[in-house]
Amino acid sequence: MSSKSSSKVGLTFSLKLSVLYALFFVIASGGLFLVAYYLIGNLVEQREKEIVEDRILEYRAWYGEGGIRALKARFDEQANPEGDIFFVRIVGPLNQVLFLKFPPGFEGLDPRRLRVLQPGKKDFRLFLDESAEKGVWTVGMASLPGGITLQVGKSSARSREFLSYFRTVFLIFMIPILLLGIIGGSMVTFRAMKPIRNLIETVKNILKTGEMSLRVPVRRERGEMDELVGLFNQMLNKNDLLIQAMHNSLDNVAHDLRTPMTRLRGVAEFALQDARNREACREALGDCMEESERVLTMLNTLMDVAEAETGAMRLNKTLLSVSDMIRDVVDLYEIVAEEQDTEVALNLNETLMVTADRTRLQQVLANLLDNALKYGGKGGKVKIDATAEGPNVVISVSDEGMGIAENEMLRIWERLYRGDLSRSKRGLGLGLSFVKAIVEAHGGTVYVNSRLKEGSTFVVKLP
Repeated sequence: MSSKSSSKVGLTFSLKLSVLYALFFVIASGGLFLVAYYLIGNLVEQREKEIVEDRILEYRAWYGEGGIRALKARFDEQANPEGDIFFVRIVGPLNQVLFLKFPPGFEGLDPRRLRVLQPGKKDFRLFLDESAEKGVWTVGMASLPGGITLQVGKSSARSREFLSYFRTVFLIFMIPILLLGIIGGSMVTFRAMKPIRNLIETVKNILKTGEMSLRVPVRRERGEMDELVGLFNQMLNKNDLLIQAMHNSLDNVAHDLRTPMTRLRGVAEFALQDARNREACREALGDCMEESERVLTMLNTLMDVAEAETGAMRLNKTLLSVSDMIRDVVDLYEIVAEEQDTEVALNLNETLMVTADRTRLQQVLANLLDNALKYGGKGGKVKIDATAEGPNVVISVSDEGMGIAENEMLRIWERLYRGDLSRSKRGLGLGLSFVKAIVEAHGGTVYVNSRLKEGSTFVVKLP
């Protein structure tokens, strides 16, 4: 996919997030309005019902003082009857109207609609939407002695106007709320998508320049996006290590293959000079096989070291006995030790157990024991110790040979490096780098203590 199309995808995703945020913001605001509207509407309705109920109790008291005459007298005594906001209707047992009071402004309420009201209901809202002057009334009823029904009503027009005003205000404010949601969504999305933009920009630069050392800038925040950036940088680091290991391996192979390949060519040319000499040809073939085996061993070891250093090596870890594993390795080198007239002394803790790859750990010990026998000299002594040190298993291999110069202590772990004193011995220079890589792949450490002409002690610590 081209970089242009990637930009379009990122822009579309950001736009979608902004729209979703704005939509969520508007929906949340609308939900809050509906809840508030519902609560306020219920509160207003309840308040009007309470007002009507209070007036019914008052009128019932008036009626109790002397019937309808007393009730009429009370209404006539009011100082400002024009300002009364309640209508009153008294209905007899035969549904005949005994008393009716309509204050001014209640012309929209048709008394005939009140006939549908059945005694026994306390109150209800009566809607008259068919009239020319639409209105809303809250009507309450109460039973009086003698089968008479008292009906008291109040106009709810003002309450309805208040709720209508509340709706209008909300609709007016919806525009700035929508704009605020869009602006806020854009700002939040822009900030949240910054790690993705940095990641895209880094990938573009890597593809454009081929520079694998580039990394995505990491923010101080800790979120999913920042975790993705961190994992991406870790992946780049691992790829960079793999590529660097491949380059180093190729350089080492190119450099160190010259010697065996030159020998192969020299042996072949020598055999071709006298093709009739079968013995010389057989010897040349033997030398070629030996050199080819040397080349194959070098390549395999280099690949193992590269895999171990980059974490790509698969380890089949099992719980194994350290003492049994060491004895198996020593048994393999028994003949070599006899030829060198070297004593191999063991000081092993029989209870030590370690979780490791048996084959790889045996290769580590084999390399260390081989070096001890090779550089320890004839008639010497090699000592192998296995002890516990806290949570670690410590295995040491000591010899009484030529030792290692102080300026070479660190370099002996490099691939294909051979010290000055070791060049007289046949080898590839890969044994110790292989040991270090395998031990570290197991989460352990390896180091050496050595003095010239006094011998060396290689120590392996495994968790």
